[in-house]
Amino acid sequence: MAYNIQEQVVIDEVAANEDIDKIRQAISKLEESQNRIQQLSTMASSMKGQTAEAILYQCERLNKKVSDLIEKLNGSIGFIKDTVQKYKEEDKRKARKIIGQGGV
Repeated sequence: MAYNIQEQVVIDEVAANEDIDKIRQAISKLEESQNRIQQLSTMASSMKGQTAEAILYQCERLNKKVSDLIEKLNGSIGFIKDTVQKYKEEDKRKARKIIGQGGV
C-alpha cells in the first residue's frame, strides 16, 4: 500500500499478489513442518517412558501452533484479496463519477 500526492491510498495489485505468493510459500513450509512433526510423533508413539510422553506432548503443542499460524496466514491472504477488490471497486466507482461529470 502506498499514498499518492493527494495522500490517497494506492493499492499495487502486483505487489499484493507477490505478497500472497510469499505467504503461500510460507504456508507450504509450515505444512512440511507439520508432516515432520507427525513423523516424529509416530516414531515417539512406539517408544516407552517419559521421554516418549514428552515428545508426544511437544509434538501436539507444535502441531497446534503450526495449524494456528497456517490459519492466520490464510486469513491474511483473504484480507489482502478483499482489500485489493475493495479498492478496485472504489476506483471504478470514482472513474464512473469522473466520466459522468465530463472530466478526463
